[in-house]
Amino acid sequence: MDTEDPAKRMLGFLREYARKFLNSRLMDERRSLPPALVSDFAEVGLLGLQIPRSYQGQELSHSDMNRVFTQLGAIDANLAVLCVVQNTLGTPPIVLAANEAVKQDVLPRLATGRALTTSAISEPGIGSHVRGMDTSARRNPDGGYTINGAKKWISLGGDARYVNVFAKLHDEHGQPLGITGFLVDSRTPGFQVGPEMLTLGLRALPQYDLAFADLRVPASARLGDEGSGAAIAKTAFMAGRVVLAASTLGAAMRSLELAQRFATGRTIATGSMAENGRIRQILAEAGAAVQAVEELLARIAAWRDAGEDVPDAWYFCAKILGCELAWSAVDSALQVMAARGFLDTNTVGQHFRDFRLFRIFEGSTEAITVYLGTVMRRNPAGFLALVDRLRPGAEVRELAGQVAQLIADPPGDAAARHVHASVVGDLVCWTMMAMVTSGAAGRSPMHAYTALWAERQLRDRLRSAPYDLDERSLPTAAEFADHVGGFGEAIGDIDQKRWPAEEWRADPLLIG
Repeated sequence: MDTEDPAKRMLGFLREYARKFLNSRLMDERRSLPPALVSDFAEVGLLGLQIPRSYQGQELSHSDMNRVFTQLGAIDANLAVLCVVQNTLGTPPIVLAANEAVKQDVLPRLATGRALTTSAISEPGIGSHVRGMDTSARRNPDGGYTINGAKKWISLGGDARYVNVFAKLHDEHGQPLGITGFLVDSRTPGFQVGPEMLTLGLRALPQYDLAFADLRVPASARLGDEGSGAAIAKTAFMAGRVVLAASTLGAAMRSLELAQRFATGRTIATGSMAENGRIRQILAEAGAAVQAVEELLARIAAWRDAGEDVPDAWYFCAKILGCELAWSAVDSALQVMAARGFLDTNTVGQHFRDFRLFRIFEGSTEAITVYLGTVMRRNPAGFLALVDRLRPGAEVRELAGQVAQLIADPPGDAAARHVHASVVGDLVCWTMMAMVTSGAAGRSPMHAYTALWAERQLRDRLRSAPYDLDERSLPTAAEFADHVGGFGEAIGDIDQKRWPAEEWRADPLLIG
């Protein structure tokens, strides 16, 4: 194998592995990964992509890591999420904030697949609102900590040996010290694994509930300083958002590849399906979306590999437009393939189901779009700095000026400001996308089409912004609740009885 280019070696491994050893349908039905997969992935370095070589990791560049995740996404979402969680949610907090003795002990085990890791941040009632968490930690007189609370939707939560648990810390006297992270060995007394979630997709890599009941950890388990947990968690989330987009990009590429094959071989009333004007338009627009995401991710990776600062807005844009556009391309491929696309035995159908989560995972599109818009509204100069950095052409700069004007004119009403923030967040993302694609327009005819397509998306959104912001006709929450309450007259009471599940408890007569 080519030891000089680890990314190339991994891509070759994954392509061969997909052809010879994987059965995504079987993984889906069994709700589990093949027993040998983790060790096979570990052997080639997929579980330690950016762990430093001094800890037996691969130390990949950001550009190469995106290539690997695009390949993983093209094959199977479960494989992508396994590696996303291990490499972006699990290991970075340890690399960034654990003490050296812990790094020396834990990181080689993670890099070589002798253990898995994840982060436990989400809770039943907080979603992506990290500062709203209820899980608590208290500093003990001996310098250690006791953790109590519950987490939800934790990927690898029931499988990881090491879990980065984030909690609100209090000192011995109950005084708050801020959110703090702890590296917890899941075999510690008080670490409890709850039920596996029965999700719509991503069935081979389940989500778990976790609970902590007077779980005690030593001082060495703390990640960084007391109160620094929010910043550490943010670092993990930001990196994860880029590779989620890269993974969805791979699924979109694979889906469009299959749709193009289908259209080329299919004859319809007008002749070759691939030559039908409307089908060409659908596929071309989906292809433009895919290429736009590819350019966006490449730009972010190039900056990071050069050691340049990347403003948070770019990571949010990657998550928002990367996952939305790439999943939309999967949807378009399914539509073109018609009944064959809807078959659950075909790759595109499973991509459609599995990657739907990526529009929610690590912050839903709606939540982070509103957040991005709110941040830009508070700091309009930050948006202008984004524009100046890429120095777009006159047409895109003129559109960016219109976006800046809209940012500077927020409404006074609270509900209207939520809508305004959403519109602003969306426009900021499309401005960045138009800038990135216009800079690549000269590379090929497809690049030129993609640049025009992205610019048109920005223009269309600017044109519709006044209508989106006019919430005068919007029903109140009470009015809409009353409207939905009336559905009962049309559909009746149809809540299904929850029949007893299979009995998994041990027979009491057999318990010693």
